[in-house]
Amino acid sequence: MKKALWSMAFFVVAALALGACAPGETPAATPAPDKEAPSAVPVVAGWQQRWDNILAEARKEGVVTIYAGWSAEARTALTQAFKARYGIDAEFTPFTGGPQMLAKASAEHRAGLFYADLFGGGSTTLFSLRDPGISTAIEPLLILPEVLDTNAWLNQRLPFLDKDKKALSMIYSIQHRFVYNIDMVGKGEITSYKDVLNPRYRGKMIMEDPSVSGAGNGLMGSLAQIIWNMEEAKDYLRQLLRLDVLLLRDQRLLVENVARGKYPIAIAPNSAVVANFLDLKAPIEIAFPREGVMITTGASSGLAVAARMAHPNAGVVFLNWLLSKEGQTTLSKSVSNPSRRVDVPTEWVNPVFVPRPDMKLFWDSEEFILFQLQMQKVAKDIIDEFNAKK
Repeated sequence: MKKALWSMAFFVVAALALGACAPGETPAATPAPDKEAPSAVPVVAGWQQRWDNILAEARKEGVVTIYAGWSAEARTALTQAFKARYGIDAEFTPFTGGPQMLAKASAEHRAGLFYADLFGGGSTTLFSLRDPGISTAIEPLLILPEVLDTNAWLNQRLPFLDKDKKALSMIYSIQHRFVYNIDMVGKGEITSYKDVLNPRYRGKMIMEDPSVSGAGNGLMGSLAQIIWNMEEAKDYLRQLLRLDVLLLRDQRLLVENVARGKYPIAIAPNSAVVANFLDLKAPIEIAFPREGVMITTGASSGLAVAARMAHPNAGVVFLNWLLSKEGQTTLSKSVSNPSRRVDVPTEWVNPVFVPRPDMKLFWDSEEFILFQLQMQKVAKDIIDEFNAKK
């Protein structure tokens, strides 16, 4: 009966997904330590007139376009809430992962085509948009006092990921590195990263491809820079490949395969997708490795603004609204992860995504995100070498 109920819920969400295309170690309960003084941003005089003027022009544009790797639930919730607030449509172009969005945005940029206003994705994807000039500095576009109020955010600073302030982290996500089917794997079987190297799991695991941006890449980066070192991380990936781990780039399919019992274990699943399946009462659970995990900007929580917006006024309105308490509450509810705004409640967040004092957690940084980008090539070389020898 439990499986039947979950299966029915899954098909409802799948239908939504098809129709929404137009979404240094610290104590767990303590925010990441600041490396700089809080970036207090004063409320600009005359903000109300500026806002009113931009809002009037935004309503004439009538639409904002967002490229995002966000879930169908997030896209639908944000579209409805934004329309209800301002009467402006939000049109999402969805992507199964950062690489697909980055490829499209880069190709359009080279061709001189400007369709997107904002980009929603993970940190490595957003960083990859910076250097080609696809994205722009965000701070000058922030207008609403409740957005600029640093007291409303963790660490009393606006949640920029980089010194250039071209990438924002709205939702923080505990990167649980393993999800397993409870009918196929016993509770307590996986308590360490190395537990999955047991030969009994040969051919029974899937993993997000670590050679592209995403949770798989984040896993390899954290193993190489924080948990172990580069050589141990490289050897870990080689051992997984020898155990015939299947590499996937579709984040939802990765978790769905475990929920449906096609594979017992998924390595480096997307946290927002895991949260969605847990809400559906899918027969899965999370395994927490004792070595610790990262708290990062997941695919459902990062934001960048296009350097050439197709709808510059509607884009600014959506940006400010999304960073308001209302916007962040809508997003947090839809992705089941906590907002970096401290005034957004967490009662709808699954407890497995709320930091606990007994968890060993590491917060990401610009240095770590840039390191992850380097790890993509390292992982690709290992995978290519392995395939060449098959």
